[in-house]
Amino acid sequence: MFRISSFLVCLLFSASIASGQQPLPNIDSYTEGLERQEGYFPLYWDAAKARLLLEVSRWNEDFLYLPSHATGLGTSRLLLDRGEIGDESIARFEKTGDRVLLVLRNSGFRAQGISNEALIRSVDESFPHSTVAAFPVLAAEGERVVVDFTSFAVSDVTDLSGRLKRADQGNYRLDRDRSHVFLPRTRAFPENTEIEAALTFSSDQPGSLVRQRAPDGRWLTIRIHHSLVRLPDSGYRPRVFDPRVGLFPVSFYDFSKPFDEDYVTRYAIRHRLIKTDTSLPLSDPVEPIVYYMDRAIPEPYRSAFKEGALWWNKVFESAGFRNAVRIEDMPPGMDPLDARYHVIQWVHRTEAGSSIGPSFVDPRTGEIVKAAVRMDSHRSLVDFDIYAGAATASSCAATADPLLSEGGMEAWIAQLDPRVSAEEFVMARRRQHSAHEVGHTLGLAHNFVAASYGRASVMDYPAPLIRLTRGEVDLSDAYRDGPGAYDEFAIRWAYSQFSEEEEAESLDGIVDDAMERGLKFITNPDESASSSFPEATTWINGADAVEELERILLVRRTLIDRFDEAAVREGEPMAWLNRRFARVYLHHRFVLRAAAKAVGGMEFRYALRGDPAAPTEIVDPAQQRRALELLLEAIQPPELAVPDQVLDWMAPRPFGHRPDSLAFASPAAPAFDQIGIARTLCSMVVSELLNPRRSARLVAFSARRAELPGLEEVVRRLIEGTWQSTSPGPAALKRVAQRAVLDELIDLAGNQEATVEVRAGAEWGLRLIQGILAAVTAGDDAEEAHYGLALADVQRFLDRQVAGTERSGPSPPPPGTPIGKRQ
Repeated sequence: MFRISSFLVCLLFSASIASGQQPLPNIDSYTEGLERQEGYFPLYWDAAKARLLLEVSRWNEDFLYLPSHATGLGTSRLLLDRGEIGDESIARFEKTGDRVLLVLRNSGFRAQGISNEALIRSVDESFPHSTVAAFPVLAAEGERVVVDFTSFAVSDVTDLSGRLKRADQGNYRLDRDRSHVFLPRTRAFPENTEIEAALTFSSDQPGSLVRQRAPDGRWLTIRIHHSLVRLPDSGYRPRVFDPRVGLFPVSFYDFSKPFDEDYVTRYAIRHRLIKTDTSLPLSDPVEPIVYYMDRAIPEPYRSAFKEGALWWNKVFESAGFRNAVRIEDMPPGMDPLDARYHVIQWVHRTEAGSSIGPSFVDPRTGEIVKAAVRMDSHRSLVDFDIYAGAATASSCAATADPLLSEGGMEAWIAQLDPRVSAEEFVMARRRQHSAHEVGHTLGLAHNFVAASYGRASVMDYPAPLIRLTRGEVDLSDAYRDGPGAYDEFAIRWAYSQFSEEEEAESLDGIVDDAMERGLKFITNPDESASSSFPEATTWINGADAVEELERILLVRRTLIDRFDEAAVREGEPMAWLNRRFARVYLHHRFVLRAAAKAVGGMEFRYALRGDPAAPTEIVDPAQQRRALELLLEAIQPPELAVPDQVLDWMAPRPFGHRPDSLAFASPAAPAFDQIGIARTLCSMVVSELLNPRRSARLVAFSARRAELPGLEEVVRRLIEGTWQSTSPGPAALKRVAQRAVLDELIDLAGNQEATVEVRAGAEWGLRLIQGILAAVTAGDDAEEAHYGLALADVQRFLDRQVAGTERSGPSPPPPGTPIGKRQ
């Protein structure tokens, strides 16, 4: 027996020699002298060769693979931030011969809850998986093997080079010679293994965003992070998604369902929160949701963020939980990308941008695994611009302001109410802001209609509520201090505990109660400018968007008439008045958008059969026509005019300062162009009214009900209100509005994506203008030039001449939202 075994060993050894293969060393001998970290996947560091070795023994065992960015580029244009998380995947290691494969499993297609192995296999074989890495085995010992993980650790797993290329920032290539494992953030723990690498990308032609932010844009170094995490156990019960409640869904195809059901299954994304004592109506959780706050966050932001995040504790009481959320400081040395911790990080960019509240979730169930809030440090500067532009219109004496004094700035702005300092105004917004982003990491989506019923959710985008009180500007209630009724409803639905038998009926009861109370939910993308629900619009207030426009026009005119050079302090560039005046001049921009959505408007619900409320309701025709008249009022010369004193103050950009993206651009630079900003405003209003989708709704709705305004009625009123207007004011501003109507009609008539009825209505309007121009008599040379070009442009379009006068569009408005995007 011994001789036979010896013979077989010799035979196998001879075969390995003949094939060129050498027997693998055992792990202990191969890793002798290397630094080892015990953990979920143990690590070995080979300092001599700068290699990171990974020990694998969990074969075909699924785990979570979570990629993220440890460092950023510092611009809101790409949102490539420190703390940015990528897409979670279910992964596993598979062994084939002398190689180990890292495979990302396809969790989007399943047959679950059944015992039919053939059906499960048929689904698995119908859709692809992704093998993202292959590692040669370096050493083995039983089921344990060691592989060199370095090549994968320093690979472009987040497609950074592709993101830069798509953003026109250059064709970057990963330079492996300049890339390496980043040891300080590479650690192994019992439930997770964390690996970080510094990747250097090179390009001969770096884009401007990179050049402006990297010491040498030809070489861009960004650290990326890999988390390999044990899957959550089976103790979590998924909750079936309901579109009437604003919880994000995780969705997948389930081919075990019968033909009369939707193959797509959707679960609500939420945390695993369990009562300590289920017999009590109010109980502490077994494990609270703990957020670790970045120690970089300074005061007064720190206190504001903590207070806003802890608003949720009151909300969770509606779901039966006491002390559900806890905020702690990050311990020294803690890695914010460690998958074990929920974090609130401080993110810096060179311009204002989004704060973000994403989470990694278990794609099988929707359970939140790691929350990663990123709070933008630039946003308060934009909030302060809003304050500074409005506060100058107040008539009270200046008061000291801690926020300004702390940075060496003196208080200079007169305020209506001494209780509303700049710090109080800005931090009121940042408290709400913190609650909003934390809300996302609790599973909540935006609710962009909540402002219409009492500012009822922190998940809305809030406009500062600026009022006129006895003729004076009132900032005392700019932002709501706390969560609202919708927040309680959503959390109650998401987190209340029920038995499996009672859950469906109990959840439906919560929704029925919310509908009876008038709590509505509308989210992205249905708040967009081309959508139809007036009150479902970002950055507005009020239960009625049309009524709110009427109110806000009065507020805006007061802000403009009282705008003062005191909006900047002594010694600051007068050019900064431009950006602050932009907040005043376009104070109504989002209410204009909301009111425009009333024209051809339709309210709607994410309705299910059996709901008591109607799924859709067309906006009342009188309301549509009132909105149209107010929008026309907004582009009359008195509303477009800027006081001469304000124009005298508008100095050009000073030496040493970059162009200000938050200020009005000027075709007349270095002079401030009041005609240009009027053109920008008029174009905003008219383009909203003549949006192709809105125009198609006007056609469709008026065909259903004769009393509703049709497209031709709207076009006629636009022409009457501009080309035939008798409004007083500078003729130059009247011409701006006329030209805006003409240009937008030409664009709409030539838009091949518009319906044929819409293009016909727009061309009909151009013929009306053509008739007016043919009969008009110019009063001066400027008017003659204006009429002449307009008539020629209409004629060229109607004659289908391709080579006509190119439209010189208005300058885009500066960003009006604290997010910093142009809208």
